[in-house]
Amino acid sequence: MKPKPRRSIDSLAVLNRKSCELAFGLEDIDWSFEADRTKPWAPEGFGPICYLSGFALLDEAERLRCNQFQALSLCEQFIWLERHVIHPLTRVLEGRDVPQPLREAMWHFIREEDKHIEMFWRVLERSEPDWYRSRIPRLFRVSPLQQFGIERVVENPRVLVAWIWLTIFVEERTLYLARRYIEAENETPGRIDRLHTQLHQFHFRDEARHYQLDQHVLTWLYDPQPHWKKKLSAWIFHYMMRCYANPRHGARAVLAQLAREFPRLRKDIVPRLLAELTQVGRNEEFHRKHFSRSALPRTLALLAEYPEHDRLWTLFITESKHPA
Repeated sequence: MKPKPRRSIDSLAVLNRKSCELAFGLEDIDWSFEADRTKPWAPEGFGPICYLSGFALLDEAERLRCNQFQALSLCEQFIWLERHVIHPLTRVLEGRDVPQPLREAMWHFIREEDKHIEMFWRVLERSEPDWYRSRIPRLFRVSPLQQFGIERVVENPRVLVAWIWLTIFVEERTLYLARRYIEAENETPGRIDRLHTQLHQFHFRDEARHYQLDQHVLTWLYDPQPHWKKKLSAWIFHYMMRCYANPRHGARAVLAQLAREFPRLRKDIVPRLLAELTQVGRNEEFHRKHFSRSALPRTLALLAEYPEHDRLWTLFITESKHPA
């Protein structure tokens, strides 16, 4: 089968060269300061909770803490995702059929993702030292079914190739979120906590290259697959994206922690937010910010090229496969 043409992306030779030329180490990051509890740790609009009508009932201190919790939850989410992206690539590299330039790029990718995981853990430790002494997640949750599903994908990366699409989605989402940190810093320097801003600035430097590598993997591994594998992949990816478009588990953990720190919220406000959370997947503002062509232009354009993903568009309530 002839591979589908990719949009403007660098060759593997260029990506491999940039991996060396633009490399940074953990020592290049300034680890001398702690997170500033008087400032937001993320730009406004992060996470689903602030799109709920009950969010207006929180006072300034509660909103600030909610913002900080959602920033921590995002760090934990990246650790979980990047760990589960590394494993399928490692298993794919066990095969002898991986072209040498792609093999080299994948190893760069794996080393960089290992570095990112350590970056995120260090930021968590400097944000809430008492929470993360043993490096156990506190605010990001997946359901047992989600965990079971991702483990099966990791174990069978050449059969359950949905992980390639998950990686493409996550990488562009990462770029979008990092740009929001960068834009906030450019607009008002110092408004967002420097430790978290710095983290996402460094993360951005590798992820722009990773997003292009993902498309090389798509061309090499996914495009030649038989129709049944692609249909199975689309079904699995639809389930994964439904969890993103209707986020609940991580937000519930954030609300539980908010209730622990602010007792006045326990009786009425947190229960109301939990009830409203069940409908956030139909919130147009939330979707415009996180699942629109302004947030994910390349991923949505790429998905539109593959008819096995047609059902996916029912999840994106502000977008269609063929925009007017």
